[in-house]
Amino acid sequence: MGILQIPFLVSDLDGTLLSSSKQISKVNQTSLTQFQSLGGQFTIATGRTYFEAARFIQQMNVQLPVILCNGAMIYDPAHHQHIPVHTLSRNLLMDIIHELQTHLPSSMDIFAYSKDLVYATQVGEITTSALEGDDSHFRLEMISTFDQLPHDAIWIKVVCIGGDEEMEQLIQWAETKKELPLEFVPSSDNYFEILPQGVSKGNALLQLIDQIDLTPEQTAAIGDHCNDLSMLGSVGLSAAVSNAHPSVIQQAKITVPSNNEHGVSHLVHNHLITIQSKNIF
Repeated sequence: MGILQIPFLVSDLDGTLLSSSKQISKVNQTSLTQFQSLGGQFTIATGRTYFEAARFIQQMNVQLPVILCNGAMIYDPAHHQHIPVHTLSRNLLMDIIHELQTHLPSSMDIFAYSKDLVYATQVGEITTSALEGDDSHFRLEMISTFDQLPHDAIWIKVVCIGGDEEMEQLIQWAETKKELPLEFVPSSDNYFEILPQGVSKGNALLQLIDQIDLTPEQTAAIGDHCNDLSMLGSVGLSAAVSNAHPSVIQQAKITVPSNNEHGVSHLVHNHLITIQSKNIF
């Protein structure tokens, strides 16, 4: 028989709950189902949009609100509501894109995320490779220039995708823009996100914890990259998969096996559930 040490778990998707083939393993799924059968609550916190995350939300039958777009959006499964937390004005969005196009290599892909669609003027090799094998619905609309972005859309974030050199230049550029009402965060080795001020997985998670009448000490979180740091710093038990970014491993209280070795399952069975043996007299 098992009892729960911690009743609430939130997991990142890419690089954490998902394997390198962008699937939730049967081992992870079975362990999470057992956790929930014992009264545990589970949800997802991801940089993905709803359309990119929907099949995983459905696969895991997630009932709690899901943190999307690194905290800029919340999806409420109970009411099928898509709730923007913070947004970018179109003017600020265009200013960001102009800065990126002026000061950074043209080889870098730029994606403007609205509530419903993602817009881009080019898709390079790194982006194409990242999307291969991922059958989620990436709702991309190609345009010839960002001036064609609609005026009536709800703007969520900007995502830049590039190689190591481009990422290094991008991080250096972001250091010079700290006065802007924005959040800058790498979400993988090749992805860099620009979000509205105050947006993070951690802030969204704290709101959710309060909403379901739990405490941070009753919450565990697991992730793999820098966009997970705010979330890991907001909970009682923070975990990193072994394939995580060094800064995530350094911050996390525990390290579990990699995303390809069912690290979420290891967390559930070794740190969230206590097995009680039945005494025989």
